[in-house]
Amino acid sequence: MKKRQWVTLSLAVAGVLAVPVAVVGVHVTHPRDEAGYLAYLKQYGDPQSSQPLQVLPPAADLIAEGDAACDWMREQPYALWRHDREYRHSAVFDRHLRHVGDRSPSWGDALPNLFSVTAAAWTYLCPAEWELREPRNHPFAPESD
Repeated sequence: MKKRQWVTLSLAVAGVLAVPVAVVGVHVTHPRDEAGYLAYLKQYGDPQSSQPLQVLPPAADLIAEGDAACDWMREQPYALWRHDREYRHSAVFDRHLRHVGDRSPSWGDALPNLFSVTAAAWTYLCPAEWELREPRNHPFAPESD
């Protein structure tokens, strides 16, 4: 009987530790990349043009605005295997833009706009946060045709 209790306890402990280990693993495999963030904004900061921006606002302002988008993302629930409309990328993005409202960034009306900053921030400054909130396919669901 002792062996059965030990096995049960071991499985319970492994189950409890699996979630924090998975979250830490996502953060390790999705590091923050400030240089990539700034390069993305320079290249794609003007959604109306395919030309790179000639001048960017101060990097500290861009990073602060991106960090604010990441902070908002951290407050959102994990999607895991939920596929409701509210967990889709476009719906999350729209909710964030409604949260921001008509507020202008600290650099005013100059490019990049908050749309570009948010997209870049979630991709480069906090990719693990988006990865943890992105809807997943159910692991035991049959393959779709």
